[in-house]
Amino acid sequence: MIITLKDTTSLEVASRIVALRDDRGATALGRVLTLIIVVPDLIDVDRAIEISDAASREHPCRVIVVVDSGSMDGPARLNAQIRVGDAAGPSDVIVLEPKGEAASALDTLVMPLLLSDTPVVAFWPVTPPANPGEHPLGRIAVRRITDSRETECPLKTLLGLAGSYTPGDTDLGWSGVTLWRALLAAVAHEFPEPPVSALVTGHETHPSSFLVAAWIRRQFGIEVERVTDPEALTITGVHFRFADDSEVSLQRSATSSVAHLHRTGLETADVNLPRRSVQDCLMEELRRLDPDAYYGALLTEELPLLPEARE
Repeated sequence: MIITLKDTTSLEVASRIVALRDDRGATALGRVLTLIIVVPDLIDVDRAIEISDAASREHPCRVIVVVDSGSMDGPARLNAQIRVGDAAGPSDVIVLEPKGEAASALDTLVMPLLLSDTPVVAFWPVTPPANPGEHPLGRIAVRRITDSRETECPLKTLLGLAGSYTPGDTDLGWSGVTLWRALLAAVAHEFPEPPVSALVTGHETHPSSFLVAAWIRRQFGIEVERVTDPEALTITGVHFRFADDSEVSLQRSATSSVAHLHRTGLETADVNLPRRSVQDCLMEELRRLDPDAYYGALLTEELPLLPEARE
Protein backbone atom coordinates (compact mmCIF):
# COMPACT_ATOMS: atom_id res chain seq x y z
CA MET A 1 0.00 0.00 0.00
CA ILE A 2 1.27 3.45 -0.93
CA ILE A 3 -0.32 6.54 0.62
CA THR A 4 0.59 9.94 -0.83
CA LEU A 5 0.24 13.08 1.27
CA LYS A 6 0.57 16.54 -0.30
CA ASP A 7 1.29 19.74 1.64
CA THR A 8 1.44 17.81 4.87
CA THR A 9 3.44 17.88 8.10
CA SER A 10 5.57 15.35 9.92
CA LEU A 11 3.00 15.14 12.68
CA GLU A 12 0.26 14.32 10.17
CA VAL A 13 2.47 11.62 8.66
CA ALA A 14 3.15 10.19 12.12
CA SER A 15 -0.57 10.22 12.93
CA ARG A 16 -1.37 8.39 9.71
CA ILE A 17 1.24 5.74 10.52
CA VAL A 18 -0.33 5.22 13.97
CA ALA A 19 -3.76 4.86 12.34
CA LEU A 20 -2.35 2.32 9.87
CA ARG A 21 -0.77 0.40 12.71
CA ASP A 22 -4.10 0.24 14.52
CA ASP A 23 -5.81 -0.97 11.35
CA ARG A 24 -3.17 -3.43 10.15
CA GLY A 25 -1.39 -4.45 13.35
CA ALA A 26 1.78 -3.31 15.10
CA THR A 27 4.05 -2.74 12.10
CA ALA A 28 6.74 -1.25 14.34
CA LEU A 29 6.96 -4.43 16.39
CA GLY A 30 10.45 -5.92 16.21
CA ARG A 31 12.06 -2.91 14.50
CA VAL A 32 15.65 -2.62 15.70
CA LEU A 33 16.60 0.78 14.27
CA THR A 34 15.54 3.74 12.18
CA LEU A 35 17.42 4.01 8.88
CA ILE A 36 17.43 7.51 7.36
CA ILE A 37 18.49 7.51 3.71
CA VAL A 38 19.35 10.92 2.27
CA VAL A 39 19.17 11.38 -1.51
CA PRO A 40 19.52 14.54 -3.62
CA ASP A 41 16.61 13.98 -6.02
CA LEU A 42 13.29 12.19 -6.35
CA ILE A 43 14.74 10.01 -9.10
CA ASP A 44 17.01 8.41 -6.48
CA VAL A 45 14.16 7.35 -4.17
CA ASP A 46 13.30 4.01 -5.79
CA ARG A 47 16.94 2.92 -5.79
CA ALA A 48 17.25 3.92 -2.12
CA ILE A 49 14.19 1.84 -1.24
CA GLU A 50 15.54 -1.09 -3.24
CA ILE A 51 18.79 -0.96 -1.24
CA SER A 52 16.97 -0.66 2.08
CA ASP A 53 14.63 -3.54 1.23
CA ALA A 54 17.47 -6.06 1.15
CA ALA A 55 19.13 -4.62 4.26
CA SER A 56 15.90 -4.56 6.27
CA ARG A 57 15.36 -8.27 5.75
CA GLU A 58 18.34 -8.84 8.03
CA HIS A 59 17.84 -5.71 10.15
CA PRO A 60 14.10 -4.92 10.53
CA CYS A 61 13.85 -1.15 10.58
CA ARG A 62 11.79 1.88 9.77
CA VAL A 63 13.15 3.51 6.65
CA ILE A 64 12.86 7.27 6.16
CA VAL A 65 13.98 8.49 2.75
CA VAL A 66 14.66 12.23 2.79
CA VAL A 67 14.99 14.10 -0.51
CA ASP A 68 17.56 16.78 0.33
CA SER A 69 17.87 18.85 -2.83
CA GLY A 70 19.83 21.59 -1.09
CA SER A 71 17.36 24.27 -2.17
CA MET A 72 15.67 26.26 0.59
CA ASP A 73 14.02 28.95 -1.53
CA GLY A 74 10.28 29.51 -1.29
CA PRO A 75 7.62 28.78 1.31
CA ALA A 76 7.83 25.70 3.52
CA ARG A 77 6.05 22.67 2.07
CA LEU A 78 6.26 18.94 2.65
CA ASN A 79 5.11 16.14 0.38
CA ALA A 80 5.27 12.61 1.73
CA GLN A 81 4.61 8.98 0.94
CA ILE A 82 3.93 6.12 3.32
CA ARG A 83 4.64 2.62 2.03
CA VAL A 84 3.58 -0.41 4.01
CA GLY A 85 2.99 -4.06 3.22
CA ASP A 86 4.24 -5.38 -0.12
CA ALA A 87 5.17 -1.87 -1.30
CA ALA A 88 7.72 -1.57 1.51
CA GLY A 89 9.06 -5.10 1.81
CA PRO A 90 9.70 -6.06 5.43
CA SER A 91 9.91 -2.42 6.58
CA ASP A 92 7.58 0.51 6.75
CA VAL A 93 8.97 3.19 4.44
CA ILE A 94 8.37 6.93 4.63
CA VAL A 95 9.46 9.26 1.84
CA LEU A 96 9.79 12.95 2.70
CA GLU A 97 10.21 15.66 0.09
CA PRO A 98 10.68 18.98 1.90
CA LYS A 99 10.58 22.16 -0.14
CA GLY A 100 11.64 25.71 0.62
CA GLU A 101 12.18 26.54 4.28
CA ALA A 102 11.03 23.05 5.31
CA ALA A 103 14.41 21.78 4.08
CA SER A 104 16.31 23.99 6.52
CA ALA A 105 15.69 21.81 9.59
CA LEU A 106 15.76 18.19 8.47
CA ASP A 107 16.40 16.88 11.99
CA THR A 108 13.23 18.55 13.27
CA LEU A 109 11.38 17.21 10.24
CA VAL A 110 12.16 13.56 10.99
CA MET A 111 11.92 13.68 14.79
CA PRO A 112 8.21 12.76 15.01
CA LEU A 113 8.84 9.75 12.77
CA LEU A 114 11.72 8.13 14.65
CA LEU A 115 11.06 4.89 16.47
CA SER A 116 11.36 5.33 20.21
CA ASP A 117 14.22 3.64 22.07
CA THR A 118 15.97 2.51 18.89
CA PRO A 119 19.21 3.80 17.35
CA VAL A 120 19.25 6.00 14.27
CA VAL A 121 21.54 5.35 11.28
CA ALA A 122 21.99 7.90 8.48
CA PHE A 123 23.00 6.74 5.00
CA TRP A 124 23.99 8.82 1.96
CA PRO A 125 24.00 6.41 -1.04
CA VAL A 126 24.73 9.08 -3.66
CA THR A 127 26.53 12.26 -2.61
CA PRO A 128 27.80 12.54 0.98
CA PRO A 129 27.93 15.86 2.84
CA ALA A 130 31.34 17.39 3.42
CA ASN A 131 31.04 16.60 7.13
CA PRO A 132 28.49 13.83 7.90
CA GLY A 133 28.90 14.33 11.64
CA GLU A 134 27.78 17.97 11.37
CA HIS A 135 24.90 17.32 8.99
CA PRO A 136 21.51 17.86 10.74
CA LEU A 137 20.62 14.21 10.23
CA GLY A 138 24.15 13.05 11.01
CA ARG A 139 24.01 14.70 14.43
CA ILE A 140 21.09 12.52 15.54
CA ALA A 141 22.59 9.28 14.18
CA VAL A 142 24.86 6.83 16.00
CA ARG A 143 26.28 5.67 12.67
CA ARG A 144 26.76 7.72 9.50
CA ILE A 145 27.30 5.69 6.32
CA THR A 146 28.53 7.16 3.03
CA ASP A 147 29.39 5.60 -0.32
CA SER A 148 32.34 7.41 -1.88
CA ARG A 149 32.27 4.92 -4.77
CA GLU A 150 29.20 6.66 -6.21
CA THR A 151 30.90 10.05 -6.51
CA GLU A 152 32.78 11.51 -9.47
CA CYS A 153 36.19 11.04 -7.83
CA PRO A 154 35.89 8.49 -5.01
CA LEU A 155 39.44 8.94 -3.71
CA LYS A 156 39.03 12.70 -3.44
CA THR A 157 35.72 12.19 -1.64
CA LEU A 158 37.25 9.70 0.78
CA LEU A 159 40.16 12.01 1.57
CA GLY A 160 37.67 14.80 2.23
CA LEU A 161 35.77 12.52 4.61
CA ALA A 162 39.08 11.72 6.33
CA GLY A 163 39.53 15.41 7.07
CA SER A 164 36.13 15.67 8.76
CA TYR A 165 36.01 12.21 10.35
CA THR A 166 33.83 11.82 13.44
CA PRO A 167 33.64 8.52 15.38
CA GLY A 168 30.63 6.69 13.98
CA ASP A 169 31.42 7.58 10.35
CA THR A 170 32.04 4.80 7.85
CA ASP A 171 32.08 4.34 4.09
CA LEU A 172 30.88 1.43 1.97
CA GLY A 173 34.24 1.45 0.21
CA TRP A 174 35.59 -0.10 3.43
CA SER A 175 32.99 -2.89 3.73
CA GLY A 176 33.38 -3.39 -0.02
CA VAL A 177 36.87 -4.84 0.56
CA THR A 178 35.95 -7.05 3.53
CA LEU A 179 36.36 -10.24 1.48
CA TRP A 180 39.77 -9.12 0.22
CA ARG A 181 40.93 -8.34 3.75
CA ALA A 182 39.61 -11.62 5.15
CA LEU A 183 41.27 -13.68 2.43
CA LEU A 184 44.57 -11.83 2.70
CA ALA A 185 44.56 -12.25 6.48
CA ALA A 186 44.01 -16.00 6.05
CA VAL A 187 46.83 -16.22 3.50
CA ALA A 188 49.15 -14.30 5.82
CA HIS A 189 48.94 -17.06 8.42
CA GLU A 190 50.78 -19.31 5.95
CA PHE A 191 53.61 -16.86 5.18
CA PRO A 192 56.99 -18.57 5.77
CA GLU A 193 58.36 -15.24 7.01
CA PRO A 194 57.12 -11.65 7.30
CA PRO A 195 56.91 -9.81 3.95
CA VAL A 196 59.26 -6.92 3.32
CA SER A 197 57.00 -4.95 0.94
CA ALA A 198 53.73 -5.11 -0.95
CA LEU A 199 52.26 -3.93 -4.24
CA VAL A 200 48.54 -3.25 -4.76
CA THR A 201 47.01 -2.72 -8.21
CA GLY A 202 43.62 -1.19 -8.93
CA HIS A 203 41.53 1.53 -10.50
CA GLU A 204 42.92 5.05 -10.59
CA THR A 205 40.37 6.58 -8.21
CA HIS A 206 38.20 3.73 -6.88
CA PRO A 207 38.81 3.54 -3.12
CA SER A 208 39.21 -0.25 -2.84
CA SER A 209 42.89 -0.51 -3.77
CA PHE A 210 43.78 2.53 -1.65
CA LEU A 211 41.96 1.15 1.40
CA VAL A 212 43.56 -2.28 1.01
CA ALA A 213 46.98 -0.66 0.60
CA ALA A 214 46.43 1.41 3.75
CA TRP A 215 45.22 -1.71 5.60
CA ILE A 216 48.33 -3.70 4.60
CA ARG A 217 50.57 -0.83 5.68
CA ARG A 218 48.94 -0.71 9.12
CA GLN A 219 48.48 -4.47 9.55
CA PHE A 220 51.96 -5.59 8.49
CA GLY A 221 54.02 -2.46 9.09
CA ILE A 222 55.63 -2.57 5.64
CA GLU A 223 55.95 -0.19 2.73
CA VAL A 224 53.16 -0.50 0.19
CA GLU A 225 53.26 0.63 -3.42
CA ARG A 226 49.92 1.26 -5.14
CA VAL A 227 49.89 1.09 -8.95
CA THR A 228 47.05 1.96 -11.33
CA ASP A 229 45.77 -0.88 -13.50
CA PRO A 230 44.21 0.67 -16.65
CA GLU A 231 41.79 -2.27 -17.00
CA ALA A 232 40.66 -2.29 -13.38
CA LEU A 233 37.16 -1.41 -12.19
CA THR A 234 38.06 -1.77 -8.52
CA ILE A 235 41.05 -3.69 -7.14
CA THR A 236 42.82 -6.33 -9.22
CA GLY A 237 45.79 -7.58 -7.24
CA VAL A 238 47.92 -7.69 -4.10
CA HIS A 239 51.54 -8.87 -4.23
CA PHE A 240 53.62 -9.59 -1.10
CA ARG A 241 57.38 -9.71 -1.54
CA PHE A 242 59.81 -11.49 0.78
CA ALA A 243 63.51 -11.14 1.57
CA ASP A 244 64.40 -14.27 -0.42
CA ASP A 245 62.76 -12.81 -3.57
CA SER A 246 59.76 -15.14 -3.29
CA GLU A 247 56.25 -13.74 -3.73
CA VAL A 248 52.68 -14.42 -2.69
CA SER A 249 49.99 -12.71 -4.77
CA LEU A 250 46.21 -12.63 -5.00
CA GLN A 251 44.91 -11.45 -8.37
CA ARG A 252 41.43 -11.02 -9.82
CA SER A 253 40.72 -9.72 -13.32
CA ALA A 254 38.27 -6.89 -13.85
CA THR A 255 35.64 -9.21 -15.33
CA SER A 256 35.92 -12.21 -12.99
CA SER A 257 34.57 -13.26 -9.60
CA VAL A 258 37.39 -15.78 -9.14
CA ALA A 259 40.80 -14.78 -7.84
CA HIS A 260 44.06 -16.63 -8.35
CA LEU A 261 46.42 -17.23 -5.43
CA HIS A 262 50.02 -17.53 -6.58
CA ARG A 263 52.78 -18.70 -4.21
CA THR A 264 56.37 -19.27 -5.24
CA GLY A 265 57.01 -22.99 -5.52
CA LEU A 266 53.36 -24.01 -5.23
CA GLU A 267 50.54 -24.54 -7.70
CA THR A 268 48.15 -21.67 -8.36
CA ALA A 269 44.90 -21.94 -6.36
CA ASP A 270 41.56 -20.49 -7.44
CA VAL A 271 39.43 -18.84 -4.77
CA ASN A 272 35.95 -17.34 -4.93
CA LEU A 273 36.15 -13.56 -4.56
CA PRO A 274 32.97 -11.90 -5.87
CA ARG A 275 32.29 -8.21 -5.89
CA ARG A 276 29.98 -7.12 -3.10
CA SER A 277 26.70 -5.38 -3.79
CA VAL A 278 25.68 -2.15 -2.08
CA GLN A 279 23.07 -4.16 -0.19
CA ASP A 280 25.70 -6.58 1.15
CA CYS A 281 27.92 -3.72 2.26
CA LEU A 282 25.06 -1.90 3.98
CA MET A 283 23.96 -5.06 5.78
CA GLU A 284 27.48 -5.50 7.11
CA GLU A 285 27.64 -1.94 8.40
CA LEU A 286 24.30 -2.31 10.19
CA ARG A 287 25.57 -5.33 12.11
CA ARG A 288 27.58 -3.05 14.36
CA LEU A 289 26.37 0.32 15.58
CA ASP A 290 29.37 1.26 17.70
CA PRO A 291 32.11 3.37 16.09
CA ASP A 292 34.63 1.45 13.97
CA ALA A 293 37.82 2.72 15.58
CA TYR A 294 40.06 0.69 13.27
CA TYR A 295 38.48 2.22 10.17
CA GLY A 296 38.77 5.67 11.71
CA ALA A 297 42.50 5.24 12.34
CA LEU A 298 43.05 3.80 8.88
CA LEU A 299 41.17 6.66 7.21
CA THR A 300 42.79 9.48 9.12
CA GLU A 301 46.31 8.13 9.74
CA GLU A 302 47.20 5.63 7.01
CA LEU A 303 45.28 6.63 3.88
CA PRO A 304 46.78 10.16 3.65
CA LEU A 305 50.29 8.66 3.79
CA LEU A 306 49.93 6.79 0.48
CA PRO A 307 51.90 8.66 -2.22
CA GLU A 308 49.03 8.77 -4.75
CA ALA A 309 46.66 10.01 -2.04
CA ARG A 310 48.94 13.04 -1.55
CA GLU A 311 49.00 14.01 -5.23
